[in-house]
Amino acid sequence: MEALARPHSTVLVEDAGTLRPLRDIYAVVAREMPGKVLRIKRIRRAGRQAYAVRVLKPDGKRGDIVLDGATLAVIERR
Repeated sequence: MEALARPHSTVLVEDAGTLRPLRDIYAVVAREMPGKVLRIKRIRRAGRQAYAVRVLKPDGKRGDIVLDGATLAVIERR
C-alpha cells in the first residue's frame, strides 16, 4: 500500500493507455471550480474516457465537473 503514502503529484490515473498525473486534474478543477476535491471517478461520456470530479465549494455547496480524459477540457459542470 505504498501508493497511499505518495503525494498526489506522483499518483497517476490511467486513461486509455495514457497516464495523467492527478496534479493536472487538480489544477484544472482548482481553476474551473475552486474548492475541496471530494472524489474523482473515471467514467465514459459519449464513448470517451472522462473524469467526474465532486467538489465541496467554498460556499458549502457541492459541485460536479466532468473533464475529458485526454484533454482535461470541461465537458459538463453542475
